[in-house]
Amino acid sequence: MTTTESPRGEWPRGARNAGDGSGPAWASDWQPLAGAALLDRLRVTGRARPTADPELGADLRSHIEDGCGVEDGRGVEDGRGPSGTAGGPLVVTPGRLTGALWCPAHALDRTAATEFSLPLACGALVGVLFRQLVVTGTIGDALADGVDALAVDERRAPLVEWIGQLAPAERSELRAEVDRQAEGLRRRWPAFDPAWLPRTQECLRVPLAGGGIELVTRVDLAVGRPAGAEASVALVDVTSGCRRAAHRDDRHLHALAETLRSGTPPFAVATYFTRTGELDVDPVTPALLVGAARRCRAGIEAIVSGRDLGATPVVAPAGDGYRWCAGCAEAPLGRVATVATIEPRLAPDGPSDVTTRPVTVDGVLPVPEDRAA
Repeated sequence: MTTTESPRGEWPRGARNAGDGSGPAWASDWQPLAGAALLDRLRVTGRARPTADPELGADLRSHIEDGCGVEDGRGVEDGRGPSGTAGGPLVVTPGRLTGALWCPAHALDRTAATEFSLPLACGALVGVLFRQLVVTGTIGDALADGVDALAVDERRAPLVEWIGQLAPAERSELRAEVDRQAEGLRRRWPAFDPAWLPRTQECLRVPLAGGGIELVTRVDLAVGRPAGAEASVALVDVTSGCRRAAHRDDRHLHALAETLRSGTPPFAVATYFTRTGELDVDPVTPALLVGAARRCRAGIEAIVSGRDLGATPVVAPAGDGYRWCAGCAEAPLGRVATVATIEPRLAPDGPSDVTTRPVTVDGVLPVPEDRAA
């Protein structure tokens, strides 16, 4: 579950404000999907579902590991393992990859302490409420249910304490937004048929480079029977924020992790925006997986080299080292680069058009034939 500092954000595409001061109101020409229509949008991608392809999986893994700089578990002795002890595996998460690939113009200040805010609290609360809805089918008092669910996790104790100390006006504002988003979940998400095998907070863990690196990602919802000869799993992220380039990057990474873990790719990856009810769905193709593998390799190279910790970056020719910067991807075309090494272009928006024959890009990791077409 991801959050944003802009809980209200922009209007969804195709919608407009009522204009009378009454607050959010959707125009009649756009309505969020609900019920069977929402599930159909997730289930029907318009493409034949991909099949297990051991050769593609081996190519993806080899491409990532060849650029890791870590072989057979050796070389990771910087104390950045899951327990903070030297010699542990280098744990790579979606957030860490995104941070490692920021260009200097968009890099975040990692020395600053994380501060709680109403949007962050709203995102955390709506995340656990979504899980509650999928598991139990109901949401009662949204704020109370959400706080109780957060309190079960000891790691959330500081956030629960912060929410408890909110001034009445701020607590009222938080309650209003959580209630609004929870009501949207109630109205739009139907109960899952048991045949869908819905699973919340599904952890995808993939050891790489002989255990020296561990790719770890978590999805808010997974549906479908895993590890079949034909893709039958869909993965869904839930966010309370506005659409960001990082959301697309994260769901593509989920597809890569599931492919490497089970040998069979998911047939779709999606992001659901609880603020607006929008659902972005990407059918999984070989081209999507190849793009995710290239980005994963670039991020791991940045982490292993120390560039993500502020070391002087070693930039590939023509600034290619920052081609995956999510900040640049969100900037408008024609932006003026504020750092000389930044290449002023957008990162790929998604899977490129795939022809009926293999396509080689930059001489590495060819995009295989789209067998599902």
